[in-house]
Amino acid sequence: MKRAVVLVIAGTACVWTPPAQAKEFGVRSPEGREIYKKDEPFGAVANQSTRRVVAEVAAGAGPEGNLAILFGVLNVGFAGLDLYGGAGFEVNPARHYTGAARLYGKFAGFRPYVSLGYLFVDKFDLGTFTHNVFAEIGHAWKYHQTYHITASVGLRYLAYIGFTEDSTLKKDDVDPVALDRAVDETARFVPLFALRLSRAF
Repeated sequence: MKRAVVLVIAGTACVWTPPAQAKEFGVRSPEGREIYKKDEPFGAVANQSTRRVVAEVAAGAGPEGNLAILFGVLNVGFAGLDLYGGAGFEVNPARHYTGAARLYGKFAGFRPYVSLGYLFVDKFDLGTFTHNVFAEIGHAWKYHQTYHITASVGLRYLAYIGFTEDSTLKKDDVDPVALDRAVDETARFVPLFALRLSRAF
């Protein structure tokens, strides 16, 4: 219990203490090891402009569904390439699970990106699922050092439609010929639009 209280106080001090004063505060690990050397400036210890992980909230008609949360790793392999994984909900209802790679560029103050990814849709109410691939183009706006807003448009391709064993569409009162025809006539290309709010850590 005491250790938890110490950790909470130390963590609060780190968050609320300005960076220039953090070294003077004398923050130490619970085992007593000093985090900073006495002659080491804070700027040499932590580069506050370098972020590796991002959390993102998405809304709209994007690959993640109507409302979703994503987590990403920034600058994988080289600057500008980010990897994301997410989960979200669609109102029809369905659960969406995505994995995507985004490649950002910088041109005269603009930050466009292209994205390619995979989407698994679980329509649990009907007992169907789909495998999809998608592509997006978008733009990111930075409104704080660690906060961004992105807007994107794109297209997803429905590659496969499957049914679970307990699907309501596989019951005896459903005409299998009509079901097959409905599957064949399902639109394979679906437009996408999404707004995303992200915070890097």
